[in-house]
Amino acid sequence: MKKQVILLAGGTGLLGNRMRQYFEAQEHEVRVLSRQASAPAKRRYHWDPVKREIDAQALTGVTILINLSGAGIADKRWTPERKEELLKSRVVPNEFLAELAPKMPHLKQYLAASGINCYGYDRPKKIFVETDDFGPDFLSQLVRQWEASADLLSPFCKVTKIRISVVLTEEGGALETIAKPVRLGFGSPLGDGKQWMPWIHWLDLMRVFDFLIQHESGGVFNALGEVVDNTEFTQTLAKQLGKKLWMPKVPAFALKLLLGEMSTVALEGVNASNAKLKRAGFQLQYPTLEKAMANLFPKG
Repeated sequence: MKKQVILLAGGTGLLGNRMRQYFEAQEHEVRVLSRQASAPAKRRYHWDPVKREIDAQALTGVTILINLSGAGIADKRWTPERKEELLKSRVVPNEFLAELAPKMPHLKQYLAASGINCYGYDRPKKIFVETDDFGPDFLSQLVRQWEASADLLSPFCKVTKIRISVVLTEEGGALETIAKPVRLGFGSPLGDGKQWMPWIHWLDLMRVFDFLIQHESGGVFNALGEVVDNTEFTQTLAKQLGKKLWMPKVPAFALKLLLGEMSTVALEGVNASNAKLKRAGFQLQYPTLEKAMANLFPKG
């Protein structure tokens, strides 16, 4: 792929750091937007989308814009204030980037992170594709507004929205949270264990972004390796870690008492399809959970 000048918002988190390293290894120039002070030598540039502040040096010559911004969905209980924060942390950066787009005359493509949990939870037997409607629940409507704000850049460049599933990494993120009790011998499925868990290996997610840039593909894409239920996910993880699951399933009511509405993150899921990506020619490096787990937690 021709060398690109990539501007990365949300580039200081777990996935952002890996994405920066991934594209730099391919000799692209990657600039990271951060609320920290600018450090051009490190290709870090200050921005604050709420205050509409940005170091203008960051915008020069940008050809690809990637936005991974957004407060963690499962980091805090969903109070009304937290829900507003989750929405603003996704919509406001998109709005600000749309205001900045005219200052990036070489911009060819905007790749915006989105979420796979956008189809609702009332049709557990349905396999969802990108053209299906949004669900009525909070997360689905959050994604609807998130993606609508990304479309504000469509007058200026191609817009690509990537609906990201649970990203598997060997450290940090959701998998580390799930793996901790399993390692200690206290792991067990959540609720009835039948809820769907679409997932993707972190490297395959980097490759999805790369593929969509190389092919200049716009539109919406579900980004996942495969879908398994919570029981199979937990059992596969335990097997790879050399542990047995002997604890009873965590009751749904206990999670609801502990987490409130946020318990839907753990107790509900969607069975989504990655057929659109595959039809476009994308091939997963880690298509099965067993292969992904073996890579992330090698034995011996």
